[in-house]
Amino acid sequence: MRVVEYQKDTATLPYQLLKNVGKVAGVFSLIVCVLLIANNLSIKKTDPIHSPALQQLIDQLKTNPNDEVLREQVRELDMIARRAFFTSQHFNRLGIYLLVGGLVVMVVAFKSLEAFKTAPPFPDSSDPKDDIVENARWARKAVTAVGLVLVGFALMIALPWQSSLDIPPEIATPVPDTTEAPPAPEAVPETVTNAQPEAPAVSVSIPFVTEEQRLANWPFLLGPADNVSFAKGVPTSWDGETGEHIKWKTAIPLPGFNTPVYWEGKLYLTGADETARVIYCLDSESGEILWQTSADRAGGAPTEAVEVPDSAGHAAASMTTDGVRLFASFAVGDLVALDFDGKPLWSVYLGTPENSYGYASSLAAYQDTVLVQFDQDEAGFVAAYDAATGKERWKTARDFGASWSSPAVHHIGDHDEVILAADPTVVSYDPATGKELWRVDCLENGEVASIPAYADGIVYASADAAKLAAIDANTHEILWEGDDLKPGVCTPLIHEGLIYFGTDDGALACYDAKTGEEVWAEFADYGFYSSPILADGKIYLMDQGGNMFILKPGRTYELIAKPALGDDSSATPVIVGDSLYLRGAENLYRIAP
Repeated sequence: MRVVEYQKDTATLPYQLLKNVGKVAGVFSLIVCVLLIANNLSIKKTDPIHSPALQQLIDQLKTNPNDEVLREQVRELDMIARRAFFTSQHFNRLGIYLLVGGLVVMVVAFKSLEAFKTAPPFPDSSDPKDDIVENARWARKAVTAVGLVLVGFALMIALPWQSSLDIPPEIATPVPDTTEAPPAPEAVPETVTNAQPEAPAVSVSIPFVTEEQRLANWPFLLGPADNVSFAKGVPTSWDGETGEHIKWKTAIPLPGFNTPVYWEGKLYLTGADETARVIYCLDSESGEILWQTSADRAGGAPTEAVEVPDSAGHAAASMTTDGVRLFASFAVGDLVALDFDGKPLWSVYLGTPENSYGYASSLAAYQDTVLVQFDQDEAGFVAAYDAATGKERWKTARDFGASWSSPAVHHIGDHDEVILAADPTVVSYDPATGKELWRVDCLENGEVASIPAYADGIVYASADAAKLAAIDANTHEILWEGDDLKPGVCTPLIHEGLIYFGTDDGALACYDAKTGEEVWAEFADYGFYSSPILADGKIYLMDQGGNMFILKPGRTYELIAKPALGDDSSATPVIVGDSLYLRGAENLYRIAP
């Protein structure tokens, strides 16, 4: 077979330009491939999370677990290692895009050169010709194969399934013995156990966070121990108009109904409107805004605004922290994580919330995950996301319709359970796997916002327009139900056999926790969205008009004081040290002696 050999017209400028572009793209792709391989071999070889320096500090911490300076050094080295890992992964993702782009440009450029042809000369029959078609086919296959091998090898190296940086190192501090009450922080007087309930034993294994640290801070909407603060010397009088005992008052630029979280001298809260979502950090001593970080929309999220009523707003959900990172969510359906310097770490788009009041479920941290309750009109779920990466650990569908309650993690028997409430059902899940453990129907036709409470083997769940129900956590039988006074948004406090709460329409009530019998009831001028907090042997419960009802616990209604903030409030008090931190409609306040 004789094949006519066409010659390329190499003299034209377009030909030379395409040829050079192809060469440059090929060299560029090779360089990127080499850099990707070198980057990943380096991070795997050095393995900073298990570096000798870090391991030496951890070993020292095991022998001296109360050394806070040493603990801080370990934390800083760990954060440096994790930042190195995420920087490396960011480079990998960018490098993959550049590598693929370079290879595409190279192939297109060289392929386009075939269009530049000149008329062939009359062939010499005595001159044998190679089979050019077969040679070209073989060359194309070889180039394609080599390219695929290079790309596959780079992808395989650049995208490891798991890095040692994803696995938290062993920490010297053991998980607290859940058969005994956890130790109180140093600030707690020896007599506190007589005035306040023991903190619930919760299996928390967050790196570098001890039980003492957790109890001395305010990492969740309801504090470190289910409506209980270990503060002492907390004021019982203040005046928002005269400024008595108000140490500072700081305006928060964007509105929000969420309760701040407190960690080691700093307060964190969110604000949002139709176009902006911001996380704020304030110094607890001065009230100064130290930093504020905008939460950009997560990948895949629509850009249009979400309509919500003024009663809920765009920042109703309270943040949480695991002592290593901060987590926040907004009415647009975004979940974001930051470090304590305000640097965004990751974000997840949960979906566009579809319910009458907007998304308002607060977050909860459990071990190395953050728990999200996303009950909507359709396609609701509960899920756990990896605290370090945002990767979904598990996700369990829920078909109960909308609710505005939040996940409640309780230690029941010898294990932990995460309990969720919605119309009409209270459901318990395994917080490690998302497997359903049990369910009880008791909240029919209710608008559920109150968080399930737990004490002495009983789960308490409530909803406005439904009931307040007590459920045996072991047999899962309903022990009693009350449909008279019941908390709607407020989460009740259980203390020494009594249950305390406020209602949406302005009642304060106390029931017998075992029988459901009403012990006493009083009425206020405003309703209660805030939850009661037990601190320094007293109950603090704020109404929506900014009036704090300070009560003496007991079977008789005894009002100690009723100081006024001079500002509307729907947030739960944060009580740490000797101070109360109260969020009003536009300001955050610190009240201290």
